[in-house]
This record gives sequence, structure tokens and C-alpha cells, in this order.
Amino acid sequence: VSATVLITGMLVFSGLGSLLADRLLDRAARVLPVVFIAIAALLVGYGLALDHALAWVGTLPYGWRLPCCFLLILPPAFLMGMPMPMGMTWLARLGKEQMFLWAWGVNGCLSVIGAALVPLLATSFGLGSALVLAGALYLLALPAFRSLLRPMTPA
Repeated sequence: VSATVLITGMLVFSGLGSLLADRLLDRAARVLPVVFIAIAALLVGYGLALDHALAWVGTLPYGWRLPCCFLLILPPAFLMGMPMPMGMTWLARLGKEQMFLWAWGVNGCLSVIGAALVPLLATSFGLGSALVLAGALYLLALPAFRSLLRPMTPA
């Protein structure tokens, strides 16, 4: 049940974030850095407080646990749905279509690495440490996005 709630929540809420991203494209240069910082702050905050929050949710009747878990998943998942569509659209707008394959490749590679690394980190050091590390990694996206906005230099 836990995996179903997590995966469903992530897919639905990140999909809604992707849907909203379309409306924010003209402001992406200002919005996306805020999104990265918000994701990082949420993940670090969750890393520090999630054990207590889940312990509290565990005391609730079963009918309340699912909505509470979905509410916990909603904020970071919603925001996590925004960067990829915004970044890909900006690549097209800036005439950097040749970077599409690179962007999809990096996304796919890091998704596979993350899927393997998170369970190892969570079982070895706790879920909180995995979330804190994920939050820190989202901050690395800030300079990457800034470099995306720069014009390409001729080869």
C-alpha cells in the first residue's frame, strides 16, 4: 500500500505541476530558480521531520492515513513536475534543440541512479538522510539552469 500511495501521489501531483508549468513558461527564468529552492527546502525539511510526521500519521485511523500521506507528497511532487517541461521548452526557445537528447539522457541516467541509490541510502542511513541529500542535489540545478539560459558559443 505504501508504494502504491507514493507512486500514485508522485505521478499525479508531478503531472499537475507539469500542467501548471506550461502557464509559467514566460516567467521561467524567474520562477524555476524559486522552484528549485522550494523543492530543496521541502526535501530537507521532510528529511528532518518526516519520521515524526509519519509516526503521527500512523496513529490515525486507516481512512485518514491515505489522505494525510497524499497531502505530504503533494508539495514536493507538484514542484518536481515543473523543471523538465520548462527546461525542454526553454531549450527549444533558445534554439538549442541539439541538447534535447543530452537533457533526456541526463534525466534518464539520474533517474536510474536515484532509483538504485535511494533505497541503499535509506536503509543504511535512514530516509531522512536520503531526502536531505536529494534537497542538496536540487540546489545543483540552479547553476545548470542559469547556464542553459546563456547563448551557445560557436564551436
